[in-house]
Amino acid sequence: MAVLQLTQSYEELRLTVSSAEMVLPGLNQDEEIVLACEISSLPTYNCNVVFRREAASDELIGQMRFQANRPLVNADLILNFSDFEKLEVMCVSGEPVRPITLYLKIAKIREIHNGEVLMTGNDFVLNVCDLSWRHPLF
Repeated sequence: MAVLQLTQSYEELRLTVSSAEMVLPGLNQDEEIVLACEISSLPTYNCNVVFRREAASDELIGQMRFQANRPLVNADLILNFSDFEKLEVMCVSGEPVRPITLYLKIAKIREIHNGEVLMTGNDFVLNVCDLSWRHPLF
């Protein structure tokens, strides 16, 4: 009998939130939540995460785009109405005593290994499948 080793098909990327804003991109558009974050495995990179609210879709909630020639990562994530409201309430409840931490569940690709981003000199995109967060209470 052969034993097949199960490989994890997802990685987790940890982001620390440094600031949060509610943004109205236009009068005929819905509000967005924009978080400025630091990526734990890439401390020299800035990350802007834009949350939009839409009806639930498939298992992919968004993407992160890494630029090889600039220390900037842009993430666009879609949350259903209920989850967007939870995030909004958390962000407007006042500044926490410690920073909020986001955990992005991402599809495994060669540029990520054990939660560490390996910059290869090329632009690449990560597919984000799920999100969790830690909001300090005291």
